[in-house]
Amino acid sequence: MILYEVVRSDARVVLGTIISTNPKTIIGGVALGKQYCEVVVNHVLKRDATLPRTYLGVEKMADAHRLSIAWPYNKVINYPRHCFLFSHILQMVKLIISDICDN
Repeated sequence: MILYEVVRSDARVVLGTIISTNPKTIIGGVALGKQYCEVVVNHVLKRDATLPRTYLGVEKMADAHRLSIAWPYNKVINYPRHCFLFSHILQMVKLIISDICDN
């Protein structure tokens, strides 16, 4: 899934995976409700984008990497499966290169 910035609808901010669409799911102490879904942030595209619902210590996209967040349905766009697989492969390559360079 591609998540678009809440303020500017054309700005892509995250590649993520929807985890829950249950309105009763609690994220950061608040139920999702009917307009939000739970998303795990897999890859941050715009680090300084503000979350529509902030949490203690998690206010910007950079803070939300690999965490579950609430995101409005109208700002989530599905993209082709091959793009999803490519993005995960690219992310894994970056992590491996980062680990090699750190050692």
